[in-house]
Amino acid sequence: MHDFKLYKRSVEQLTQQLTGAKHRQLVLITGQPTWCYELLSALTRSDDVKLLSSSLANASWPEHTHQLLGQEFPHAVYDGFSGIYPDKLAALAGTVKAGGLLFLLLPDLQRLASWQDPALQSVQSYGCSNQQSYFNLRFSRLLQTLPAIHFDEHTVFKQPPLKSNVTNKIEYQAQQQCVEQIIKVATGRANRPLIINADRGRGKSAALGLAAAALHDKKIIVCATQFRATHSCFKHLAKTLQVEYKAQQKHLANLQYMAPDALLNQLPPCDLLLVDEAAAIPVPLLLAMLKHYPRIVFASTLVGYEGNGRGYTIRFTQHIKANYKAAKIVNLEEPLRFAKGDPLEQHVRTLFALDAQYNEYQPALNNIEHIEVTQQQLVDNEPLLQQIVALLALAHYQSSVNDLRQLLDAPAQRLFISRCDMHVMGVCLITVEGGMDAELAKQVISGERRPQGHLMAQSLAQLSAQPSYLTKQSARVIRIAVAPNLQQQGVGKALLAHCQHQLTPTCSYIGASFGATAGLLRFWQSQGFSAVKLGYQRDKSTGEHSALVIKALNTSTQGLHTLAQQFKSDLFYGLLTHFSQLDSELVSELISKFIDESSVPSPPINTAISTINRFNTTPKLWYLFNHSPSCLMATKSEDRHLLIQMVLQNHSNEQLIKQHCLSGKKALEQQFKLAVKSLIKKPHNL
Repeated sequence: MHDFKLYKRSVEQLTQQLTGAKHRQLVLITGQPTWCYELLSALTRSDDVKLLSSSLANASWPEHTHQLLGQEFPHAVYDGFSGIYPDKLAALAGTVKAGGLLFLLLPDLQRLASWQDPALQSVQSYGCSNQQSYFNLRFSRLLQTLPAIHFDEHTVFKQPPLKSNVTNKIEYQAQQQCVEQIIKVATGRANRPLIINADRGRGKSAALGLAAAALHDKKIIVCATQFRATHSCFKHLAKTLQVEYKAQQKHLANLQYMAPDALLNQLPPCDLLLVDEAAAIPVPLLLAMLKHYPRIVFASTLVGYEGNGRGYTIRFTQHIKANYKAAKIVNLEEPLRFAKGDPLEQHVRTLFALDAQYNEYQPALNNIEHIEVTQQQLVDNEPLLQQIVALLALAHYQSSVNDLRQLLDAPAQRLFISRCDMHVMGVCLITVEGGMDAELAKQVISGERRPQGHLMAQSLAQLSAQPSYLTKQSARVIRIAVAPNLQQQGVGKALLAHCQHQLTPTCSYIGASFGATAGLLRFWQSQGFSAVKLGYQRDKSTGEHSALVIKALNTSTQGLHTLAQQFKSDLFYGLLTHFSQLDSELVSELISKFIDESSVPSPPINTAISTINRFNTTPKLWYLFNHSPSCLMATKSEDRHLLIQMVLQNHSNEQLIKQHCLSGKKALEQQFKLAVKSLIKKPHNL
């Protein structure tokens, strides 16, 4: 029988130490659920603890981690028996105040890898099952090495040495300098954007609120995808101005909250735009804000439960540096909500590989090898895992702490890498889909069933009404990443080719789905992939329409040809309707691979330039481009973009004049006539 009083005394001593040190710590409780819950009840009071559990009373189990944004608690409890979801656990850790504890309840660590974790279902495709969890195997190994209190049902508890009389001071100088930089953006010269990068708890949101208070005579808008993310900003504004603030208040003094879509739809005037959690907003939207607002601050959490913003940091920062020479970048490194060297923060970073850094290496390109890596190899080789995680985070727009669990536990995934001298140069992550029985395939096509993890196979089957896309296996590229210093040197193409060779014996098709840009589509089409679908709505994470491209591996190309032809017809209709605002460069890239129809008579177009006008010429051009897209692709770039927008997308005269920087309607008519004249001069076009 364990002496819970002894355990309670140990926790009280730890709390006293942490209060003086302004630190937080992990308390691990392992064993049978009943024992763990009894001990938890003896150690905590319900009035000062945030409890995350799907089964315990007085607990919450948020569906989305943003529901925890902007909150702080003296202590917190994560019930691991409800499932080990990295995003929830990391998010909860972020809510613990200085001097507080995070209690983590788990089964016996020795059997954690084979324990039937409820969270495993979230990473398993239909038809697959894992008997053990590699994520939990790594998790349990690392937990046993952490300098934290561990109460176990079957052993004497482990406690690291307590340091008495430890006091730490929190330094606010870096935050104050950041506030001054924000004020300069509002009061100095225009078009000098500021980027603030920080890990969680560094006071970036608070700095926005403090700056707003100092700029009380300025109209300021704060923009973020989630209103909760701005609570700290509003709270610090209210505290500084000594006014009351209610949690649901979206307008206080000179500060107003607006969501990104509302901001860009309305474009309200303001003296300063603050964009909080910018890494969670699609880059095209950030660029639109940057274009309209001359005084703007972008603040982002780089490592935290909101998502990892490294891809955002690299690409967006490069754009800022290239186009705004006077822009400033501030990195907040000193924590403010707790003292430097916080144990709990370091535990979370260690457990979820948040500190993984990619170190550039310049190999001889002919020495790079391409191999497949298993999940067993990943969990047995922490340096290899760290390299892969870091490279994937660098390449992706927004990564999540859940990605690590997906990487280690998804049974349908296959991982291929490019490496030289034990340095990883490229990563291609693939999931295998399909392999269903005929009855289930029929139900999927009819819309009755939607099996988890078979996105591409399901989409292809519903587009074609052919069950073979579901009964046969196919491969979908989830992510492909190449080291920044080796991009545009053929490494990604070689890795993709290796993947195709390895998958050909078992998979009929290989494909990918991504936020469509002209550059990305050009890469995939250059590798023999064909576009077969474009999503009607813009993707929330990329701000782009999602494109689906596929390539036949060990099957006839007839089905692919049929899908491509169907997509061509759909696109030409869509350009007049829901794709009317699609980027013309992307439209051009899509059309470039369309095949001309044979034996289709060309419409007669009067070659006299005086008779060419939009009313009588565009219907004939639309017919021509639809049936002979190569005619359009033969024109020079500026003519092609005008014809796409004018003929295929039916843009208004006002739009076209603005897009092509023309002086007015007469200049537009002249430009159109010259483009048509250039088109009909080519004998093969008519």
